Amino acid sequence: METVERRRKLLINIAYYVVILGLFYLFMKYAFWLFFPFLFAFLIAAIIQRPVNFLTKKTRIKKGFISGMMIMLILTVFVLLLVFVGAKAVTEIQGLVSWIGTKMDSLPELIISVRDGLVNVAKHLPDSIEAAAVNGINQLFRELAGTADKAVTEASPGGSSLLGGLLSKFDISILSKPVSGVLNTAKQIPTILVAFIISVISACFLASGYDEIVNFIKRQLSKEKRSMLSQTKAIFFSSITKLLKSYMTIICVTFVEMIIGLSVFKLIGIYNSEYMASIALVVAFVDIFPVLGTGTILIPWAIISFITGRVGLGIGLVVLYGVITVIRQIVEPKLVATNLGLPPIVTIMCMYIGLQVFGVIGIFMAPLLVTMIKVLNDQGVLHVWKTKDSEKIQTEEAENVQETEQIKES
Repeated sequence: METVERRRKLLINIAYYVVILGLFYLFMKYAFWLFFPFLFAFLIAAIIQRPVNFLTKKTRIKKGFISGMMIMLILTVFVLLLVFVGAKAVTEIQGLVSWIGTKMDSLPELIISVRDGLVNVAKHLPDSIEAAAVNGINQLFRELAGTADKAVTEASPGGSSLLGGLLSKFDISILSKPVSGVLNTAKQIPTILVAFIISVISACFLASGYDEIVNFIKRQLSKEKRSMLSQTKAIFFSSITKLLKSYMTIICVTFVEMIIGLSVFKLIGIYNSEYMASIALVVAFVDIFPVLGTGTILIPWAIISFITGRVGLGIGLVVLYGVITVIRQIVEPKLVATNLGLPPIVTIMCMYIGLQVFGVIGIFMAPLLVTMIKVLNDQGVLHVWKTKDSEKIQTEEAENVQETEQIKES
């Protein structure tokens, strides 16, 4: 009878957690972005409560006014930072486009150097294959060189570069899909702007009336549920802070690695660009995404370096990519696991499954969710799995029951 009752409870618990997970999945998949402005506003309101309450007590000014000023200050700092980063990005992009233009001017010479390299490789093939391979390579590169020379010849007068010639002959129809994607994104700008304004206004109202909102929610819950809500809130903000700390540390580590690597390349004379900080920052941010990683930038860069005859830079980039990858594989799981209290394998599983199910946001949300469940389970708020403490308690209870039965028998 006890076995049947235990199985029944197990099935009920499984069904309960399946329903909870199903509702969470549906919310994240279909309703998260709908409620995101208000969730973000509530998060900002909760974060600024301590400084707002402190200033309210010290200055005796109304909480609503201080809350609004605090949010406006945060908004101003954010906008100034965005403008600074945007201006820097535009400058870097202009320099990059100019650099690409100068490189395109030497395209015919590049084609010849690549052809000579492939012909030298073909000479190591068996005699029966060598002749055919060399003829094929020469024919292919004759056509490429002819196309490049024609583009140079037909480039607009007045010192226009090869890039202009190529663009004048470019079939614009192949850009239809990318342009369509850009236009669709542009159409979303008014919606994003409205959502941003709604978030700011909602944050002002929520910050000023935060205590009333929290008290209203608590009144709807039992005493036990209130305690659980308070613990969940504390754990959530603690986990968010630790997660941000983890990824900011990873970004800083990759950034420093790139700066050191590029500085060494420049010191030994295989790299002469002036965009080290920008390149390092872009690579560092790309590196936090498992699908992309540093290889998205460093591997194509290395391949281009090999093709253009800059073998030293190509080898250096491959070595730098290997060093960053090894350090990333060692540091990230341990760092995120240490800050979130999860084993490295569980952290990797959460990040991968979150990415597959919810996209990029799942990389951050899944480890955070599992961490919250783990901490709540460890503290006895939830009972999802048994812990060392729960096993100890069960053993003590079983011993107490056994002692009681022995006393009754005696």
